[in-house]
Amino acid sequence: MTRLTDDIYVGWLDHEATPVFWHWCAALTDVPEERTVNGPWVAAGTSGHTLVSREPLHLEPSLLWPCCGTHGFVRGGVWIPA
Repeated sequence: MTRLTDDIYVGWLDHEATPVFWHWCAALTDVPEERTVNGPWVAAGTSGHTLVSREPLHLEPSLLWPCCGTHGFVRGGVWIPA
């Protein structure tokens, strides 16, 4: 896993051509862990996105977590809030 921000990480699964993102969702911090999949960590697959570049990472279009509205782009290996 690679840290993009304190709350957003990205990693690669062997069988996927695009990365998986993990976001620490503040909206889920008070939800009991047994009612979530991974506590406040929310995954986002990107199979519907275009991998422009793996190194440095550039993915289009933007990512949006509907749980809390975190929204941004990954360009040049950097998270850019939208």
